[in-house]
Amino acid sequence: MMPKDPVMLLSYVNTQLRDFYPSLAEFSRPCRQRNPICGKNWRSSTMSTMRKRTSLYKNNQALKKMAEKGVPYVEKTHTGRLFTQSVFLITDRKNHIYNRRNVVKWRKRKSAENGETADLEKEETNMYFGVQMYGVSKEWKQDPEGFLKKIYEAGYRQIEPCLGFRVDARDYGFWIPEDLEQAMPLLAKYHIEVHAVHIFLDEYHYERELAILTELAQKYHISWFVVKSPARLTKDVLDETAARYRELAEELEKAGAGLLIHNEKEDICIRVNGKTAYEYLLEACGEKVGAEVDAGWMYCGGVDPEEFLWAHADRVKAVHYKDMKITGQEAPLGKGMVDLKACFQFARANGALQIVDMDAATLEDTCRAGKMLSGWTGDRDNTDSILCTMDVETGEETVLHEFPGIIEAPNWLNDGNTLLYNADGKIYRYEIDKDHVEQVDTGFCVQCNNDHVPSPDNQLLAVSCMPPELTDGTYESHIYVLPMTGGEPKDLTGPGLSYLHGWSPDGKELAYCAFRKKPEEETMRIEICTIPSDGGEETCLTDGKGYNDGPEYSPDGKHIWFNSTRSGLMQVWRMNRDGSGLTQMTDFDANNWFGHVSPDGKHVIYLTFAKGELEPNEHLPNMYVSLGMMDYDGQNKKKVLNLFGGQGSINVNSWAPDSRRIAYVKYVLHHK
Repeated sequence: MMPKDPVMLLSYVNTQLRDFYPSLAEFSRPCRQRNPICGKNWRSSTMSTMRKRTSLYKNNQALKKMAEKGVPYVEKTHTGRLFTQSVFLITDRKNHIYNRRNVVKWRKRKSAENGETADLEKEETNMYFGVQMYGVSKEWKQDPEGFLKKIYEAGYRQIEPCLGFRVDARDYGFWIPEDLEQAMPLLAKYHIEVHAVHIFLDEYHYERELAILTELAQKYHISWFVVKSPARLTKDVLDETAARYRELAEELEKAGAGLLIHNEKEDICIRVNGKTAYEYLLEACGEKVGAEVDAGWMYCGGVDPEEFLWAHADRVKAVHYKDMKITGQEAPLGKGMVDLKACFQFARANGALQIVDMDAATLEDTCRAGKMLSGWTGDRDNTDSILCTMDVETGEETVLHEFPGIIEAPNWLNDGNTLLYNADGKIYRYEIDKDHVEQVDTGFCVQCNNDHVPSPDNQLLAVSCMPPELTDGTYESHIYVLPMTGGEPKDLTGPGLSYLHGWSPDGKELAYCAFRKKPEEETMRIEICTIPSDGGEETCLTDGKGYNDGPEYSPDGKHIWFNSTRSGLMQVWRMNRDGSGLTQMTDFDANNWFGHVSPDGKHVIYLTFAKGELEPNEHLPNMYVSLGMMDYDGQNKKKVLNLFGGQGSINVNSWAPDSRRIAYVKYVLHHK
C-alpha cells in the first residue's frame, strides 16, 4: 500500500525511482518503453502499426525470397516409388538445412544420482521440452512438488527460471540464487533439469553476481544464461551493450556456459542500420553470443518467426514458444496466429532448446501445451532421407542417394552392391553402381514395418507386416516369408505383435521381438522369441524382465544379440542361442539399441539415444543419435558417428559383406 501522506508519498516515489534508475540521466531518457524491473512494456505500439507489420509476413516469406534470388524449385520424383503426389524441394539445400552446433556443450547432463527417485506414472515423452517459470511463478510457489509432477506428466523435462539479484526480485516472479539452490534436489527427484536461466544483472554489483553465475554453471551444469536487449535501442547503446555482452560471454565460457539474447517485440520493430535492432545486436556481439528467439514477440514485431529462425540457424540455441492473436494479445499456445509447428520443426532440425513461454498462463494451459508439442514429435512431414555408407576403419562417409520422404532400415544383399530398404509400407531394392531403385514384389505385404531380413542365401525375404485381412481398425504385426523374386507370403507367427530382426546363419530359424500375454498375467510381456523359418512352434528365450527387442544372430550362430531394459536403461545384451548365458555388453548412461554384428564376427555397431531424451523403451525417429562400435567381446567401445536419425537409421543389420562398411539413413528437415 502506498502512503497517503504527501511527504511520505514523495519519499516513497523517490525511493522507487532511485532503485529503478541508476542516475538522473538514465531517468530522463525519452520514451522508455520497458519496465526496468521485469522488462515488460509500459505501453505498446499502436494497433495500426502492428497490423501493418504483421500483414506483411502472414505467409512464409523465406521460400519467396529464395525464388527472387534465383534459387530454383525442382519437382523431384522417386523412381520406382508410387507417390500419389509430388514432393518439392529446394535444390540449394544449404540455405535451409543446418547441422546442430555445439551439441555436446548445450546437452550437458546433470546426474541425479544424489536425488531421490520419484514414483511417477510416466507418459511417453518424445522430446525434451521446458517451461519458462515467469508465467507460472504463482503455481510454483503454491505447490512446488505438485507443479513438477504435473509438468513431468505433460512431457516436460526442464525449466527455465528467471534469476534476479535484487531483494525484491521475488515480487516480480523471479528467483534469487538461493531459490535455485534450494530447488535443485526437488528438480532431481522429478527428473527436471535446468539448461538455461534468464538473468537480470546489477551493473553496480557485476563482479559479485558474475561469481555467483560462474559457481551455478559449474555446480549444476547450466549451459546458457539469457539476457535481454537494452531499453534504448539506438546504435550507440546497442554497441555499448554488445561490448558488455562479449565480455560477459567470455567470462561465462570459462565456466563452461554460454550467453544468449532473448528478443522482445521492440527489438524487432525498431530498425538500426537497415536491420532489426535484435539482428544488429547479435551481429555486434559476435559468434560467442547466441540467440534465444521468442516466436510470439517476433511475430508481433512484424517478422515471420520461421524465416528468422532458418536465416539465423547458426546462432539460435533456444526457441520460446509463445502464441499471439492478430490484435497483438497473447493467445493460448496453438490458438493464435504464430506458426508454432514450423518453429518446432526448426528446433528439431537444429537441436535447439524448446521452451514454452506463456506470460499469462495457468498450469493447466502449460500442461496442455506440453502434450500438444509431444504429439507433434511423431509427425515426419517435411522430412527427407539420405542413404549413406561409412568405412568404419577410415570414417569416410559416402552419400549414395537423397530421397524425398522417409526411407528406413537399409540392409545388404550378398553381392555387396544392393541394399534393401522400406518406404511407405513397401520394400525397395537399391543398386549402388547404377543408382537405381525398384520395388520388390512382396505380394499382399504392402504395409511392412522396417524389420525386413533376407535369408542367408538371399533366396527368401522375411518381413514384419500388417495382415491384409484386418480391416476393423485393429493393429497386428505378423512375420511373413516369401521368395525374393516375388510370390505368395507365408504367415509364420499368426495373431499378435511380432517384429522380425534376425535370420540364423544356417537358415533354419528366425528371431523376433514378440508382445505376448499369458492368460493368468495382467501385463504384456515383450520377449525375444524364435520360430523355424519354414513354420512351427514359437520358442520364448527371455524371462519377462524388461522390454526386449532387436534380436540378431552372430555369424557363427552361437549367440543372439538383443537390447533390453532389464537393467534400467536400454542396453545391448548377448545370450546363447538357447537363451542361456545372459551377458550385458553395454553399460552407458544412455539408451543403446540394435547391436549388429559384422559378418566376420569381429565388431558390433549399435545406436545410442541420449538419456532423458526419451523413455528407455522408446526409439523414435528424427532425433540426434550416435552410432557406437565395439569389439565382439564388448571391449574398445567408441563413437563412430553423430547423426540426425533415430529409429530406422540402422534398425536391421546394415553391415556390408566385406565387414568394413555400414549403411544407414540420415534425415533432414526443411521448410514447408
